[in-house]
Amino acid sequence: MLETTQSERLGIFTRALSGNTPQETSADTKTKMRVQNLDFYYGNFRAIAGVTMDIPEKSITAIIGSSGCGKSTLLRTFNRMGDLVGHTRVRGSVTLDGENIYDRNVDVVLVRRRIGMVFQRPNPFPKSIFDNVAYGPRLLGVGGKALEQIVEQSLRDAALWDEVKDKLHQSGLALSGGQQQRLCVARTIAVKPEVILMDEPCSALDPIATYKIEELMIQLRNEYTIVIVTHNMQQAARVSGLTAFMNMNPDRAGVLVEFGPTTQIFTNPAKKETEDYITGRFG
Repeated sequence: MLETTQSERLGIFTRALSGNTPQETSADTKTKMRVQNLDFYYGNFRAIAGVTMDIPEKSITAIIGSSGCGKSTLLRTFNRMGDLVGHTRVRGSVTLDGENIYDRNVDVVLVRRRIGMVFQRPNPFPKSIFDNVAYGPRLLGVGGKALEQIVEQSLRDAALWDEVKDKLHQSGLALSGGQQQRLCVARTIAVKPEVILMDEPCSALDPIATYKIEELMIQLRNEYTIVIVTHNMQQAARVSGLTAFMNMNPDRAGVLVEFGPTTQIFTNPAKKETEDYITGRFG
């Protein structure tokens, strides 16, 4: 087998980017979330060290890096999912529209409503398709015709309505893997979050289902701020406007090596460490 050269590998991402239409960010683009000097600890172990990054509104930001470098841990700090694990603590800040979500007086339930999450594997509730999407709005007191409208619109926004409109009362678990993941997206957006976090949402899906999720992300970025963790670098190149590359420092803490426009990260990275990763020299 012929060895793929470094320039040829970079060319792969250039071709992936050629079909990408990320929303451009500019100096006047509003910052939706700001991460400053963030450290995250499991007990005495520092899993994330000194991460600082600005996430612009209504955009897709991808986080890439080798396994174990803290990508998913970082993502979970963005809506305080780490609170659900015992003996964790945070230093630094994560702000949403200028408000630190780790302030003591912050309502964590409201934070998670404003910042929704789609997990690696589809996790529909053992309920009907309708009840999956209606779950959040019902908790907020919505019912009747208004609830039906929210369910329909959420399924439409998740590009699933036409496939399930005649079987809304069938179990969500009966759907295919890709449909289940889009159902989870519909369930997330039914409560109108401002930010959607996606933790490797296509890792368990086939290429066709992956394509549909990517198309969905591109459509949703017009209304939502999206942050995605992915091991698929071509996926990051296809869908994101900004990319963050993480790696581990000598203490095995996750650090942010480079963060910038996706086109720059994949075709002209500033750090050799970044170039070595995206060209397959390590990772």
